[in-house]
Amino acid sequence: MSTQASTVKAGIAENQNRGSRAQIIVQFLVLGALVLLLMNYKGTGGLNKIRQTQANGSLKLPALQPASNSSGATSFRDAAAYLKIVWSALLFGVLISAAVRTSISRTPLQSIFGRGAVRDQITGAVAGMPLMLCSCCVAPIFPSIYQKTRRIGPALALALAAPSLNPVALTLSFMLFPWRVAGGRLAMALTLVLIGSASVAGLTRSVRVPINVEEPGHDTKWRALLLSYMNSLGYVALRTVPLVVVAIWASMWVMRRLPLNTLGVTASTHVFGIAIIALIAVLLTLPSLFEIPLALSIIAAGGPVGAAAAVLFAGPAINLPSLVVIGRHSNWKVSAALAGLVWGIAIAGGLLIR
Repeated sequence: MSTQASTVKAGIAENQNRGSRAQIIVQFLVLGALVLLLMNYKGTGGLNKIRQTQANGSLKLPALQPASNSSGATSFRDAAAYLKIVWSALLFGVLISAAVRTSISRTPLQSIFGRGAVRDQITGAVAGMPLMLCSCCVAPIFPSIYQKTRRIGPALALALAAPSLNPVALTLSFMLFPWRVAGGRLAMALTLVLIGSASVAGLTRSVRVPINVEEPGHDTKWRALLLSYMNSLGYVALRTVPLVVVAIWASMWVMRRLPLNTLGVTASTHVFGIAIIALIAVLLTLPSLFEIPLALSIIAAGGPVGAAAAVLFAGPAINLPSLVVIGRHSNWKVSAALAGLVWGIAIAGGLLIR
């Protein structure tokens, strides 16, 4: 009788193992398919921009900000126009974040971090770079990585690498700017992603950071996995998208009162001008590649190339929506330290590039 019971238990355990292996494969396929679709979407558009730039010698992008107007209603229209440009990328960010949140504790992905500080930073950078998302669109992925791994350094590295080490943006920068400017952008981005994010994690280590994690059980039923995906999707959408949308509107409101066409004049004072330009770039909300025409306009207006380099780096690296999401899901001191670090790197790089 006991032998029969042991056989039944062994059969149940084997079926559970098979179900678990099948679910792991499906979770990898879902996450991999989302990442590949995003890379195809961003990569195809990026390659088209590179070809157009090679043919015409200039980068053409849709208009982001219409004629200046201080009304709040116009700021709402600006935010709506911005979301019209980035909504598909933001959707990818939410879907990938939900997939990561569901799968990272259920699959071998849980061991991707925790292999040493240096390797973790490099892993985060390598994982974020091919996503090519702007800062506000990659922001929803930060909470999922951080909450499930409890490692803020690599979570920041991934969130910073997607906009800062965007291969399309870097390629266009080397095509359109002097090598010292484009090289300065790359050097500042690598410093931020590989060293800066780890520094922020170290500086804020003593800060009490809330971790709200519901670890999945060992239920291998497919219905449980589907419900986990749905719960993760709802969590990410409700906890990050409203923050991003409100912060986009706030950034547009600020942009209305700091017209971008005056940046070249502001930068003409060099040291003070670069500091102001870098501060504005930290708070600006720009879609991918939009920092390039903004930097070109600074040079065209007679501003120093260092100010253009500061915008090229700080513009995509971080913005108000991503700072809000990071602060809400970690600690506001983390956001403040990150914003200060980006600003400091932008100023130092801008002053060194002449």
